[in-house]
Amino acid sequence: MVAPGYITDTECFRDQPSDKRRTSLIAATSTGRPGTPADVAGAVAFRASPAARHIRGQVLNVNGGARKTR
Repeated sequence: MVAPGYITDTECFRDQPSDKRRTSLIAATSTGRPGTPADVAGAVAFRASPAARHIRGQVLNVNGGARKTR
């Protein structure tokens, strides 16, 4: 599974976040930038590739480090 965070140029945030909310979402990342559709596409391509054939039951967070897991 791929779980994206704040990704620009998508319909995920249909109401378009306010400048304050957008700044807050970006500030929460380790990368200091919002994600892009290409970031998510790369993660999905990896999960669908033979390289990920032995990975099961994991969530790949594509969020620039905004939500950290163990």
